[in-house]
Amino acid sequence: MAADCEAWLNANPVEAEDLSDSFISAEEDNGGSSGTNKNNEINGNWLSSSSNNLHEARLKAKAKRRLRKNSSRDSGRGDSLSDNGEVARGTPIAPTSPKSKLLDRKSRMGKGRGLPKKGGAGGKGVWGRSGEVYEPVEVDKKDPNFDEDQENCVYETVVPPLDERDFEKTVTPIVQEYFEHGDTNEVAELLADLNLGPMRSEVPSLAVSLALEAKISQRELTSRLLVDLCGSVLSHSDMESSFDKLLRDLPDLVLDTPGAPQLVGQFIARAVSDQILSKSYIEGYKGKVDCEHARYAMLTEALLLVLYC
Repeated sequence: MAADCEAWLNANPVEAEDLSDSFISAEEDNGGSSGTNKNNEINGNWLSSSSNNLHEARLKAKAKRRLRKNSSRDSGRGDSLSDNGEVARGTPIAPTSPKSKLLDRKSRMGKGRGLPKKGGAGGKGVWGRSGEVYEPVEVDKKDPNFDEDQENCVYETVVPPLDERDFEKTVTPIVQEYFEHGDTNEVAELLADLNLGPMRSEVPSLAVSLALEAKISQRELTSRLLVDLCGSVLSHSDMESSFDKLLRDLPDLVLDTPGAPQLVGQFIARAVSDQILSKSYIEGYKGKVDCEHARYAMLTEALLLVLYC
């Protein structure tokens, strides 16, 4: 567009006389002219030949700037210059850019009906047409990667055994929720889904240690839980090893719960009455307890058994 403007300006130069406000002098009205020393008057100022040339150059530059501004503003509308220098308005032309071509989903070969590719199943992240159901894939026995042993394989879900840290993080919320709903069957199902491994005997001791700081009603729920878990999830040997751990940990439990020896003795007496612990287990501790807190717990258990059994 700039090249066309320059060509038009060169073909139709703008004269200073056409744009000036000068009037015809008396000599020019009578037909006389000075010839070589002729001067022009523009806006009341007399211009020499050098000033006249400078003024013409400024007029051309101003016209070029105006045309460039109009060309950049009206680009894409099909504007052009007429023979007399006026801008002719043409029919609007849609601008063409590489980005618009990339976003065009129509076929560039001029074929097709404008429908989505692959029936709508060819986009990114699409697994097929909506409502399409895939049938089971038949195994090709001629495939070089085919292995007959894989046809008879049985896949099972393997749950790794819990370590001590994961055991406390997993079982503690289960016991705390049990204190709210009181459903022993739900606890048994949750524990059966876990691979407790060697940490199985830690379940009663963890439940009793949590009940030491709880209410009396929650201690009763703990005793019922031990009865329901014994035989289905836990064995009698697990119960005995768990209470052994409680007696060993009494010095630490006393720091948080001063009445822990008495409460542990009550849990042992309740376990014996519920036939979770045998009387031989109690007799095995007679005369063999060195810890003061453990002796107090066993004494409490013995008194309760004498009173209520």
